[in-house]
Amino acid sequence: MKTVVWIWIVRVISLCVLGPIAGGLMSSLRGVDGSIHATAFVSGSPIGGLIALVGVFFLAMVGGGLASKMVSLREGVLNMGLVVAWGAWGSGRVGEALRGAPETGSLVMLSVEGVVVVVLSLVGLVVLTKVSGQSEGRDDCVRLDGSAVGNIRANIATNGMLVGVGLVMSMVVVWLQVQSDLSGQAVWGGFVGAAGAGVLGGMLLKNHSIKHERSGEAELSLVPVMVGVILGAVVGPMVSMVMPGGGKILDAIASGDAPGWMVMSSLAWTGGAMIGTPIGYSWVESSVARQQVQSAAA
Repeated sequence: MKTVVWIWIVRVISLCVLGPIAGGLMSSLRGVDGSIHATAFVSGSPIGGLIALVGVFFLAMVGGGLASKMVSLREGVLNMGLVVAWGAWGSGRVGEALRGAPETGSLVMLSVEGVVVVVLSLVGLVVLTKVSGQSEGRDDCVRLDGSAVGNIRANIATNGMLVGVGLVMSMVVVWLQVQSDLSGQAVWGGFVGAAGAGVLGGMLLKNHSIKHERSGEAELSLVPVMVGVILGAVVGPMVSMVMPGGGKILDAIASGDAPGWMVMSSLAWTGGAMIGTPIGYSWVESSVARQQVQSAAA
């Protein structure tokens, strides 16, 4: 009962206190043309955008750290994602921001922003892991500490595949789901894409775990899948620059034909990754647990 109470306390803090502040930081930015439509780096002041971006992740780490300490690490990652998603909601429409800035340069800046977000996300996962203080348990899949990094390095090929799964699955879902640059569609598309990546990545992780159960080998981490989803913020703008017709980006945005990954903000990718990926993985965990119970009963 105590855990349930804390779950809702930390979620209320993240959703109703820290999140709106994060959204306010992003909504304070202005585009190159002076409009309200801007991202951190596709704006009139990239330095100001960087400060706002760091502020969003600081608030996300506060909410996520509190949840990690009082509930669990996985709950901490969820709360971190809730605050980041608020930041995405407060950002301007990416399509409008691109229309107000030079085409190629703005896509490059959008991709650079994605790189910064990946770094800040990894820092956040390290901080949450440290704050949680848990050495083992059901949250091992989202831990990012020395042992987790060592396990990732020991399985480079497999973890590279997991990164690819996260990236490709989320890119495909975003392409299908996100039909405009509205903030709500971007946040929803990021979540659904990440949940799909969590399901597929979770199936691969569980399959690996079952195969190596007797050897005592450490289970693989869900973090590479999550990173793969966030990398959509880097790869999406790069693909947009080289895809056929990439020289007519503004026409595609104006006609509504721009692919979803072109009009997704980096925070929408990240918020979706932190909320959706663990949820998708949890669905796989529940399915595997039910199968084990049924097998034991039989």
